[in-house]
Amino acid sequence: MNRRQFGLASIGALTTSLAGCGQLDAVLGGNTSDGGENWGAYRGDVARTGRIAAEEGPGESLSVAWQLRYEDIAEEVEDIDLSNGLVMGTHSTWPLLADDLLIWGVQFQSRNNERPGETYMTHRRLVATDTSGAIKWSRELPVLANGNAVPYFGHRIDDGQIYQPTVPADYRRDATDAEGETAPRDSLGVTVLDPETGETERELDLGLSSAGNMIVDDGRIFVEISVDDTDERGLYAFDAESGAEKWAVDTMVETTAPFGSLAGDTIIYARETEEDEPTDLLARNIDDGDLAWDTPLDISGPHLEPVSDPLGFTLPTIAEDIYTAGSRQGSGGWMSPLVALDTEDGAERSRYRPPGIEGENHPYLELSDVTEQNVDELPPASGVYGMPLPMDDLVVATGYGAFGGNDDPETFHCFAIEDGSLAWSVEIGETIGIPVAAGDVIYDTSTPGVKAISTEGDVLDSVNYAEHNVSISWSATPNPPAIGNGLLYVPVGDGIIAIE
Repeated sequence: MNRRQFGLASIGALTTSLAGCGQLDAVLGGNTSDGGENWGAYRGDVARTGRIAAEEGPGESLSVAWQLRYEDIAEEVEDIDLSNGLVMGTHSTWPLLADDLLIWGVQFQSRNNERPGETYMTHRRLVATDTSGAIKWSRELPVLANGNAVPYFGHRIDDGQIYQPTVPADYRRDATDAEGETAPRDSLGVTVLDPETGETERELDLGLSSAGNMIVDDGRIFVEISVDDTDERGLYAFDAESGAEKWAVDTMVETTAPFGSLAGDTIIYARETEEDEPTDLLARNIDDGDLAWDTPLDISGPHLEPVSDPLGFTLPTIAEDIYTAGSRQGSGGWMSPLVALDTEDGAERSRYRPPGIEGENHPYLELSDVTEQNVDELPPASGVYGMPLPMDDLVVATGYGAFGGNDDPETFHCFAIEDGSLAWSVEIGETIGIPVAAGDVIYDTSTPGVKAISTEGDVLDSVNYAEHNVSISWSATPNPPAIGNGLLYVPVGDGIIAIE
């Protein structure tokens, strides 16, 4: 494999989902701990538990500590005169923490006053702020020469270092040569940074022409790549110090952000499948890439006749020996379950869906092949979306259904399962967030703001975004918040907000 002295890296940003239906046969959850010490990975840690020690969070009473908007970064870091026009955020990464620093990637556009003929200029930055919201350092990241969005964008923190994926400014995913053939692409790798200063410590060339996502943990880098139009493998493991390849396997990996989770000595991820085939969930040994288990999960669509419609998976959430997963944030009313599997052998333990909506409020009445006359032939509609949150004897999740007499399919709830039954539910609005927790306090960050919820289902306090002039526009899959230093850091439509 061709390697160069310097390389750049890559990561994708699409989240996928899991669908199906059934009832819970056993207790989901187990005896999960109350969390770790630092929020250094997507949803806290590489097991995606979404939970940290109680003292790291804002507690039961909530208020806004500070806000950092794209305009603030443009004015302070890029020295953009805001009077010249609009600054518009186009992308941000999930927030991660390195001790008392928040590390956050942003991409935004400003009105162009330097390049004739171009309306806007694109800016990309990796930004570090302290607990007061003050910017401590900022690092410029490459912008593609044609001005298009950078295809891979994100960072990881492991063992006190930032692993920043970047791409060359002249990178083009669809580049072709004079004969119209796909042209060789620049090698991608990883730039390792010092969190205190943002300065480069080393650069790793992974020798890959394309890559989708990466996971960094305990001195290892796991990368999944698209194998289309290349002779490369699908899943790689590298040494995080040297960049040396440890192993590689042929597999088609479902693209998520990132693509999988770690459970003990295995990496668990979903494999892309052909149409009309069940989606597979796989576990491989992290030391050599050998297959530990492979579990197909049959999925049916919402139509009158059962159809196989593999929607994919969200990231696995792992608590001891229990794996749980829901589907991507709701789209089209998919009836998606909460699923538990054994991490030792991948055996499916149980499924659960909330109470279903029937009759005139059934969401599938909008489908062309469903009428009021045959809607009664459909199963009651409900679904679990986002990432489940194991909380000792509870599993907290978000979704829609007939909760406490509310059967509006456009209204979503945060709810908890205990011993196979619905323990409680809280209405959370029209957009699904990704619930997280500090100790025994659950934080739901969907619209119209942040709710602090007890493990008994009581709303302890809330922050309404509208009262603080916070944009609540979300992408299809909002980024999860981070918890640490007594704060909850929430990505929002116009930047990031810190809750204390």
